[in-house]
Amino acid sequence: MVTLLFAFASGPLLFAAAVYAVRRRETSPPLPDPPPHRDLPVPVVNLLFGRGEVTPKAIETTAFELVEAGRLRLERKADGTPTVRLTPDAEHLRHLRPYEELLLERVRHRCRGQVDRVPIEALGPGDGDEYWIWWRAFQRSVQDEAMAFGLVRPAREKSLTWTLRIAGGLAWAAVLYGCAELGSDVFDMAFRATLIVSALLGFWYERFPRRSGPRLTPAGHQAAAWWRNSAEATAHHPPKRQVGANGPESALPVRESRRIWSSYKKSWHIVDTAPLDRPRWGRMWQLVVLVLTACTTTAVLTMTVRTAYGAAVDAVPILIGVVLAALWLPARRRIHKVPVELTFRGVVISRWDFTTHFDDPPTVITHYCCSIEHPESSRAWSFEVDQWRRPMFSTESNPQLQDRFKVGDVVDVHCSPRRRKIHQISMVEAVPR
Repeated sequence: MVTLLFAFASGPLLFAAAVYAVRRRETSPPLPDPPPHRDLPVPVVNLLFGRGEVTPKAIETTAFELVEAGRLRLERKADGTPTVRLTPDAEHLRHLRPYEELLLERVRHRCRGQVDRVPIEALGPGDGDEYWIWWRAFQRSVQDEAMAFGLVRPAREKSLTWTLRIAGGLAWAAVLYGCAELGSDVFDMAFRATLIVSALLGFWYERFPRRSGPRLTPAGHQAAAWWRNSAEATAHHPPKRQVGANGPESALPVRESRRIWSSYKKSWHIVDTAPLDRPRWGRMWQLVVLVLTACTTTAVLTMTVRTAYGAAVDAVPILIGVVLAALWLPARRRIHKVPVELTFRGVVISRWDFTTHFDDPPTVITHYCCSIEHPESSRAWSFEVDQWRRPMFSTESNPQLQDRFKVGDVVDVHCSPRRRKIHQISMVEAVPR
């Protein structure tokens, strides 16, 4: 029995180890010796704090590094907000790394709306697809720099990742099979342990890494430990709740309100942006259902329950209904504060798109969305402005709709902010494409 268990359990593990060793030898070149820890570029230090992933904190630290190098000039607004602008003689300074050139390109891009400086915070996420395209290139350039220093290894191939996971599952299935041969008591213990682990993985599913990312090498782990214990660690450590840390899409006003930078009328300011999704709590039908449920439950308990605490039991549904109604009223008031109809001239401060799928007929729908600032109220509203349908497996695109609106475009809008609907929208002034 023990020999059978060992054969079934060791086979998949040995197969996975062989595949791993062969692939690592093919894809992992000899690692160079890294420079001294103190001489590492600041975005590479951010990557070490992120355990192989670059976080938006790297934008701020790289901007300050370029200020020290003379490529950017640091200024502060009246409220103390740090801003940067390009220096006139920046082209004659030292050679730049790829990620530094990308950051300067980002500064130029954010200054295209007739403003000559930009807050460092406005260089981060918030403007949607334009940031997403730039951010992928910035991340890749920092990871390439860290790989050149021998601090990270490239991401493992998808096929190898799933081969290892499937091999591990087969190995555990072989262990269960062997435990069944050893007796029912042993199998029950192993099966219960499997259920507990599966339940924990189920709770962790949203954070489960579906693909392999860059991983720190032993030299990278040493450098990360050195920086975490250094006196300058606080300047590089990402904050606990950093906007966009879970990906650029997490900074978009889709389900939650966001604070997005706008340069409308040549002045940088933060705009409270309402989400694209309408509030889920505060509808009138919810109050009707709540009242009917509380009254019906109370009536049923009054007619059926006969205990010493009958009156208290009868009052429980009413008390629960009163508590829920007290939570419902503020949400209803917030909904009523949103205008039903508005006509105004505003500016696009964020733009993104997403896709949905239908099976009958097989269709892919691309939804083009914008957040438009309402200058009079210092707020912005998010709307779906266009849709485009194409067959499920088609590779067609629609550049006209994709480029119809960009961040910085001035538009005339007739809309319903409460219903999140656009009745009419027209271009007034477009930024350079």
